Amino acid sequence: MLKSGMYTNTRQKSSFKPMFTTSDIRRFSHRLATGYSTVVFYLLLLSLPRPSYGVNPAASVTSTDTKSQKTSQEATPKKNEPKYKQPPVQKGVALGLFRQEPNWNYNDFVLEIKQLGASHVAIVVSNYMKTSEHHEIYDLKGYTTPMKTVEKTIAQVKKAGMEVFLFPILRVEDKSNGGWRGTLKPSDSDAFFENYTQYVLRYAEVAAKHNVTLFSIGSELSTMDVHTDKWRAIIRAVRAVYPGKITYSANWDHYDKVEFFDDLDFLGVTGYFQLADKRLPIENNPPLEMLVHSWREVYFRLMRWQHKFDKPLIFTEVGYLSQKGAAAAPWAEGANETVDLEIQRRCYEAFIRVVDNSDTVAGAYFWNWFDWEGENDREYTPREKPAAAEIKSWFTSDSTTPPSISALNATRE
Repeated sequence: MLKSGMYTNTRQKSSFKPMFTTSDIRRFSHRLATGYSTVVFYLLLLSLPRPSYGVNPAASVTSTDTKSQKTSQEATPKKNEPKYKQPPVQKGVALGLFRQEPNWNYNDFVLEIKQLGASHVAIVVSNYMKTSEHHEIYDLKGYTTPMKTVEKTIAQVKKAGMEVFLFPILRVEDKSNGGWRGTLKPSDSDAFFENYTQYVLRYAEVAAKHNVTLFSIGSELSTMDVHTDKWRAIIRAVRAVYPGKITYSANWDHYDKVEFFDDLDFLGVTGYFQLADKRLPIENNPPLEMLVHSWREVYFRLMRWQHKFDKPLIFTEVGYLSQKGAAAAPWAEGANETVDLEIQRRCYEAFIRVVDNSDTVAGAYFWNWFDWEGENDREYTPREKPAAAEIKSWFTSDSTTPPSISALNATRE
């Protein structure tokens, strides 16, 4: 029988050497506990509810339509819960005055927009430069809406009980060299800005005449909006004739280069951010949570930028083609892929879920109501497409009920 202490002595004299000493084990345990706490912290952080977004981007995804539909169902609020919480103050839809007939009556479109629950209409008017190297700006017959029709449409919007955002846009007539307003290189930049100032003032005076709520001094002029002093002079000239609020519509890939926003009332940016990469199979039909995740990343970038100026943000254009690949290249005007109404609707929903109930987004204008082809159309319009239901669901989530068609008809001129 061994005495007490004999076992202890035997262990002390043993030639066996443990791999870890007691102090090693203590240090390892401490590191493990610290690492475990960090992992738990991040897991808890990811599990926190995210107001306005409603979708977990970390969820697994596949490229099948079935999975996309399932994702949409999972993201849908429970029964009796509203899908969205609160739209922005400016519940906007863009209406391009694009009919070639100069005296066309846009009132039917105006009343349809009103029934969506919209509070604001962006009236879009086009003027032209011959090429991206020219500096003259002119009305193009059949494409520039006569001012009489512009004024009539403003009156119709106001009569329907909505506010007007007058949105003149400069376009390039000859695009054979690939030029567009974002790549202007006028041969005489001083002459360009002189002409541009007169062009903008022409519409600013109309905006003042009709008490228009919001006016844009330009759109997506990325190679020209870096001339900050020139734009500050334009802003001063506009404020001399127009007492309302002013913005500028910066291109989605260039907004952070514009330095004169501190002289404006609203930050303005177009919302054609890439949400998917169509080179990857899964992205050809991206599910809702992936689109929401992409928009959330964009939103966070925009909020960091917005903090620099501390002014409310307006999405002057938000739109998606109703065709395959719309999420990968929202800006690809003129693309000709297979009609896909669901991807357009899904992109709308992703945007709305991210900016819903935001206290920094003052407005969103969906591009563009003008068109007639309905579900056969592969262009941007949400008119007579499922995307229109997403707009209405959001715009009416603040408990406002749009008037009936019969009531709207009473406003016809």
